[in-house]
Amino acid sequence: MSLQFDVPVQLGLSPVTLVLALLVLIVGVAVALYGLSGSVTALRTLRASDVDPMSLAGDDRRVRVVGRTESVGEVLPAPLTDGDALCLAYEVSEYRTQGKTQSWSAIDSGEAGVPFRVVVDGTGVRVDPARATFVLGLDESIRVRSSEEPPDRIRRFVDAFDAVDETHPGYDVGPFTVGRGPDRRYRQRLIRPGDEVTVVGDASAFPDAPVGEVKSRIADGNPFVVSDASPRRTALRLIGRSALPLVGGCLLVVIAVAFLGPVWRPIVG
Repeated sequence: MSLQFDVPVQLGLSPVTLVLALLVLIVGVAVALYGLSGSVTALRTLRASDVDPMSLAGDDRRVRVVGRTESVGEVLPAPLTDGDALCLAYEVSEYRTQGKTQSWSAIDSGEAGVPFRVVVDGTGVRVDPARATFVLGLDESIRVRSSEEPPDRIRRFVDAFDAVDETHPGYDVGPFTVGRGPDRRYRQRLIRPGDEVTVVGDASAFPDAPVGEVKSRIADGNPFVVSDASPRRTALRLIGRSALPLVGGCLLVVIAVAFLGPVWRPIVG
C-alpha cells in the first residue's frame, strides 16, 4: 500500500503534483473527445444520404436535404439588422487586456430557431431546429469603440437582451476620460426565408403536414445539423470548430503523460 505514496516522492513528484497531473490528463482527454466529436459530425454530414422530400420515409435515418427555406408562420427578428430570421446566433465580445496581450473575449452569446420547411422542386419537408447544431456563416459584425456612441440598432439590441449591459462611457476628468469600458464587437449569423440550406438528421412521422409538405419531418438525429452552406462547406466549418479543442486537448494529454511517465513506468513494469 505504501507504493501509492512512496513512488511519486522517490521520483521527485509530490502528491500535489501528482494530483494536478491527473487532473490535467482528465481535462485533456475530455477536451480532445469534444473536439473529436466535431470531426465525427463533419464526417457523418458528408456521408449522409441525399434525399428528395418526396422519397422521405418516417423512419429514415441520417438523411440530408439541400434546398430553399420557407417560413411556416413564426419568424424571429434579426438581432442586429432589419428583417426576419428562421435561425439565428449572436455573440457579444469585449476587447480586453490580459497581461501583455489583448484579445476578444465573449461576454454573451445565444441562438434560437423556429420551425420552417425546406423546399426541393416544389415539395417541402418540415424542419424543427430546436435541437439542431447550427453551422452558420457570419452575416453581420459591428465594432463599437469605447469612445463612440453605439448606433440605434445596437441600442435596440442591448435593450432587448438583459444579459448585455451598455458600455460604461467613463468619467471626464479635465481633458481626460477615465473608467471607460472596452471596445465591443457584436456579431450575428442568420438563416432567412429563401436561403439555401443543408439539413442533416433523422426523419420522423408528421401526419399533420399541410398541403405542399411530405408527412415526415426532421427534428432530431445524430448528427442533427442545420447549415446555410453546402454539405462540403458545412463539414469544413465543423472541422475548423473542432481543430482547436482537439489540438489543445491532445497537448494537455502529452503534458500530463510527461509528468506521470516516471510514476507508472516502475509500477507497470
